[in-house]
Order: sequence, then C-alpha cells, then structure tokens
Amino acid sequence: MSKFTEFCADFFKKYFELHPTDAIYYGIEGYDHLLNDYSDESFCAEKSFVDESLNVLRQIPTSDLNQDEAIDYALLEGKLTIQSYEHAKEDYRLKWPETYSPIDAIYILTVRQTNDFPGNLLSRLQRTPAVIRQGITNLSRNDANPPRLWTEMAIDGAKGSVSFLDNLPNHPKVQAEVQNAGALQNAIGNAKSAMNDFTAFLESDLLPRSHGVYAVGAEHYNLLLKKKHFLLQHDHRSLLALGEALFEKTKKELSDLAKELAPGKDIEEVARRIQDHHPASDEVLAVYQKAMEAARDFVKEKKLVSFPPKEELHVVHTPEFRRHEIPFAAYLSPSPKDPNQVGYYYVTPVADEDLLREHNWVGLENTSVHESYPGHHLQFSVANSIPAASTLPRLMNESSVFYEGWALYCEQLMQEQGFLKTKEHRFVMLKDRLWRALRIIIDVKTQTGEMTYEEAAGLMVRELHFPRQQACGDLNWYSQSPSGPMGYALGWSIVTRLRNEEQTRLGGNFDLRQFHDKLLSAGSISLPLVEKRHFFERAETA
Repeated sequence: MSKFTEFCADFFKKYFELHPTDAIYYGIEGYDHLLNDYSDESFCAEKSFVDESLNVLRQIPTSDLNQDEAIDYALLEGKLTIQSYEHAKEDYRLKWPETYSPIDAIYILTVRQTNDFPGNLLSRLQRTPAVIRQGITNLSRNDANPPRLWTEMAIDGAKGSVSFLDNLPNHPKVQAEVQNAGALQNAIGNAKSAMNDFTAFLESDLLPRSHGVYAVGAEHYNLLLKKKHFLLQHDHRSLLALGEALFEKTKKELSDLAKELAPGKDIEEVARRIQDHHPASDEVLAVYQKAMEAARDFVKEKKLVSFPPKEELHVVHTPEFRRHEIPFAAYLSPSPKDPNQVGYYYVTPVADEDLLREHNWVGLENTSVHESYPGHHLQFSVANSIPAASTLPRLMNESSVFYEGWALYCEQLMQEQGFLKTKEHRFVMLKDRLWRALRIIIDVKTQTGEMTYEEAAGLMVRELHFPRQQACGDLNWYSQSPSGPMGYALGWSIVTRLRNEEQTRLGGNFDLRQFHDKLLSAGSISLPLVEKRHFFERAETA
C-alpha cells in the first residue's frame, strides 16, 4: 500500500467521523443513524484535522503516483487548501443558519440505500432537537452575523421542513418498512416542535440582526478558481471578460433568430409566444416523465454515449424544504454504490401562471436533455460505473465546470443530432445559454462585491425577462455557491473547443461516442484535469 493510499484510508475514516451525514452520499456505511455535531469542541477538531491532514499530504512524494493517483492527490490538496483558508477566515456555524437543519439528512434516507432504514430514520429524527438547540445557542452569540438573505432562506427552509415532516408518515418507504408507528410519530412530533422553535428564533431574534455579507471577495474567489476548478490561467477579471463577451455574442445570435422566427418582434416577444404553450399544472410531472424517456431512447438509438450496465431515473416533485431554492427543476445523483444507479429528477410544482410558462413544451424538452439524458443523470451514472472515476477524492470534489458544462453542451448536442429539431428549440437553447453567460457575470460580480443582489435580480429580469420570483430563486443558490454558477457556460465552451480540436486532430477517425466516453471516464471533476489525463498533456485549458 502506497503512502498516498494509506493517507486516504486514514483521512476518510476521520472525515466521516466528523461529518457523518456526508457518508450516505458516497455509499459509506456505518454513519446513517448520526447527525453532525456543531459544538465548539467538534469545530476545533475539524479545523485541526484539516490543517494536520494538509501538512501530512504535502509531505507525500508525488513522483511515485500514477496518473489517476496524481489527479486524486491534486483534488485532495485543493480541497484541504480551500478548507484551511475558509476556517481561518470565519466560523461557518455563525454565518450559515441552514447548517443546522437536519431535514436533508432525514430526507436522503428515503431515497438512498441504508442498512437499517427504520432505525436510522428514528435515530436522526430523535437527534434533531439537540442539533437545533446547538444552532440556536451558536447563532445567539454576539459575533453571529449571517447575511439577511441567508436567514430568510433558512426560515423558508424550516417552514418547508415542517411540511415535509407532516407528510413523512405517508411516504411509501416509511409505510412499507417502519413497524413502530407510535415511536415514529413521537419522534416526528418532537422534530417538528424543534423546527418550529428554530423558525421562531430565526424570525424574531436572528433576522433583525442579520447584517452579514455573502460575497466571498476576490482573493477567496480566485482561490476557488485555482484549487477547486484548476483554472490556472483565469482570475475573476479574465473570467468576467469571457462571460461578458459570450453574453454579447449569444444575445446577437438570439436577436437574429428572433427576427427570423417573427419578423418585427424582439427576443421577449418571441419568448413569450413560446412560453404561452405549456401543459396544465397538474400535467407537468407526467410531461417531464415523457420528455425524459424520449431523450433516453434517442441517445440509445443514436449511440451518442455508452450507457452503464444499470441506471434508473425517477421524475418526482421537489421536496418541500428545497422549493424556495429550486424554482423549476433539479437533479439528485445516484449513490456510487447503488447497483441500480437510481437518480431523481426533481420538478417543482407551480400554480402561478408566470412560473408555469417556464414549463413550456419546448423549454421542458431542453431541460430534460440537460437534467437526464445525455446530461446529468447519464454523466453521473457512467462515472459511478468506472472505478477510477468514482474514488472518494473525485466524488467529493466535483466541479460545476464539468458537470454543468457537460449538461449545457448536451443541449447543443441534441440539437445537432435532431432531437431538439425546431427553430424554437434553438431559440430556447440560445436563451438558456444567454442565461448561463449572465451567470458568469453575476457570479463574479456579486461574489467580489461589485454587484448587489438587487442589481443582479434587476439584470436577470431585464435581460432574461424572468419573473422576479424566478430570478430570486436563482440568486439565492448563487449566493451560497461561489464559483458554481460560472461553470455552465465556461464548461460548455471548454467541451465544445475540445471536441473541435479532437475532430481536427483525428479527421476521419473521429468518433463522437468514443469522444464522449473518454470525456466522461474520469468522473465529474475539473475539466482541465480531465483534459490533461485523457486527451493530451496540457497544463491548462480555456
């Protein structure tokens, strides 16, 4: 066993002891009954663990590592460098109120395999009040100062959590496997009471004194570009310039197409004409299911990407506690150790007519390509079927530049291949690309303090013609994911460039499926690392 292999074994054992709720996402057993500890002692242990691990890792010689180990090493070193920087900068426990909501950790038990579902569910429910008490204690400190937006989001999430808990006894898995209904109801009641206490605390105590700033600043943002996404030649300024150039280019293409589709009409008018054609609100889920199945059949028929031995995708309503940050659709990837590779395609129920227009027939087909086939679900299930692509360092260090860049590229691919075949489909694809180009601009500017939330919301309403509720739902998750939103358009540009270069290099020997299979064979990590490993030796891309 190499020094790096030994390090990984020790590191991840200790990591999951400190972060037990993470374990189920990576198929690690033995922690599904636990919730995280947010005491001062645990936080000090976490900080020491990160700094000590980084020091030990940097002493391991890299010359003896093979190519895949070298990638894993770089990913771990990058993750620990970022965590050490963030720990020195601030105490996340005093800034992020949603940290203390255990509902995600309870919900995930209902959709992932776990060794003792009834026991683990009951245990996490019973531990909920103690975690909420920790949260109220920590956030009552004088130096607790979350951004007001984050406290508002925590309030929305807490209220959605109570709704989720109300409906939990009716969940099919609960009804099938939980025998002690009395103990379950008692635990749910105590958990609901704790969540209601938390909501009351957030509204009456924390919200009035929430004056923090969510912008991470240029130094932090550039560290994420370098150590999370490995964009060694980009800083926030050059990335902003790229986003602005792509936005203007895409806007011109979109405007030209609008004139072709409806002479004399502008982008907003053409978009509205497309959006006016949508299913009824009670038909939306079934329509998404049909669109997903059609996309899967097409990808298989055209042999665009090799499928894993098994995979399933379930189209379901977005959980109540996440609807405030998912206006329309999202995706939950399968556990890496799930033999059936079951993923979940979330669709948020809507009744408002403005929001329902975003579920228009053309748009939902485009979205289904992005979220399902050959987009997110196929990418993650393929990676989980390849041992080198599904190591813990890779699973825990995914980059939006690849997984979102790939999904955006898939929208273009399915147009090229004739699945999204009308000019209206191309219009929606370009409008969505414009949205993703704007995400680069907003991500950089809001996270470096050059643009306010209100200015960003106004920009999205003005340029994308979004309902304000949709714009705010988008911005809410941007605020908590610095360097995440920029990954869509940047990743699309890298994948597209790489494909063009491979076509030129190979000429008549270029095979589209082989290109896609090779691209996806490294996992959903930083694209520059994938390119260096599987295409040609190049230290930097984009």
